[in-house]
Amino acid sequence: MSIGNTQKRTLSRRDVLRKSSATALLLGLGLTGMSGPAVATSKPELVEAIATESGLSKADAKRAVDSLLSTTTKALIAGKSVTVVSFGMFSISKRSARTGRNDSTTRSSFSFEPCPKFATALDLTPGVGDEHRNPSSYRCHDGDVVVDAEQLAREHERRDADSGLSKADAKRALDAFVTATANALVTGDTVSLGEFGSFSISKRSARTGRNPQTGKEIKIPAKNEVKFKAGAELSKSVN
Repeated sequence: MSIGNTQKRTLSRRDVLRKSSATALLLGLGLTGMSGPAVATSKPELVEAIATESGLSKADAKRAVDSLLSTTTKALIAGKSVTVVSFGMFSISKRSARTGRNDSTTRSSFSFEPCPKFATALDLTPGVGDEHRNPSSYRCHDGDVVVDAEQLAREHERRDADSGLSKADAKRALDAFVTATANALVTGDTVSLGEFGSFSISKRSARTGRNPQTGKEIKIPAKNEVKFKAGAELSKSVN
């Protein structure tokens, strides 16, 4: 699967979207995505994979993804942390600008912490310093906003009152979203969700560190981490 071309197209699209406002981001969120031959590396492909995995129609799968991204985006723009049940928690931290810039300027950075189900599916390996942990010990901390089946169904009704998405269907879609995303990432693909951002797996090489309690040198083995990179417009909207 060719990821390089997908990344180039994504960057090109971001450059165009830089001129859009935060309102335009919300209005257009989830309506476009990068197409490509790789399964579930773009939003349309992810929607199709969710429909196949859950047994829902493509229309219902798309509605669920649109509701998930819309809810998460609005919360992040408002400066809130967001937990997507069984998937992970998004949060924003503020940091001062680098030396040479206006000292009063701060920049926001995004972080993503996977929930147990997602971490297990990705086969993330804890380092020696965390050897008492295993993938199932990753915790899904509650964010300021929690996106679960009930929230998805409620958000969908707010967005489109004429076509309902039941709580049961929303749960099937959410579970399938976790599975389909993991299936793409474990093959080395980058999953791009347009204006929202993208997910990828970063491999950290084995390295030498020190035990913070004893000061003794320890060997930290190679480790996989799931990375979230916010889209240009999402980043612009919180900075």
